[in-house]
Amino acid sequence: MRRAFPTMLAAALLLAAAPPGAVSAKDLGVRGATWPVAEPDLLAQIEARLIEMQRSGALARLQEEARANARRTLEEPDAAPGIAPAREERSRLFDPAITVARDIRTSDGTLIAAAGTRVNPLERMTLARDLLFVDGRREAEIAWALSRDRPAKIVLLAGRPLELMRRHRRPFFFDQGGRLAARFGLRLTPALVAQDGTRLRITEIPVDDRERPNTEEKE
Repeated sequence: MRRAFPTMLAAALLLAAAPPGAVSAKDLGVRGATWPVAEPDLLAQIEARLIEMQRSGALARLQEEARANARRTLEEPDAAPGIAPAREERSRLFDPAITVARDIRTSDGTLIAAAGTRVNPLERMTLARDLLFVDGRREAEIAWALSRDRPAKIVLLAGRPLELMRRHRRPFFFDQGGRLAARFGLRLTPALVAQDGTRLRITEIPVDDRERPNTEEKE
């Protein structure tokens, strides 16, 4: 092995130093059986599979299942995780201020807020309507929200928003993915979110399931 390495090194150096064209490849012919490289056409396989599924009716069944799943998602989206009925009235203040991660500029480059700036939207605007977060699966909570006199947006953390809109003829919003619930730290319903100066006051209000306030449509 000790002799082999210097011999190989010398051969490599000779090849590197040889003038262009001095080293050329030779056609040594074909030895042994050969076969052409055969790779299946993936798109052709997919097309053939789709045609087969269409003929058997499997494709139509998959399409109908997809439509049914979409309808179910629209009619009853996934509930916010971990929500439960409030058992006692509690109130707390929430600071909606955020710290800007990077510079915010207008389209012409004017700086609105520099990175690291703490911004509270309630210092420049007011909350036009209260927010009522309810579990739409509990009729008592829906009745409580509809009976409120102050203008408010009803936000469902669970339930069937389209069915409620058809029944009561007024908008119902849904907290998709529980993002607002997570932002405000909501776990108990119903919860009233209202502006209190430059902060938000979050009040959990217990509702007795036996109570049935008037649920007529209110302007």
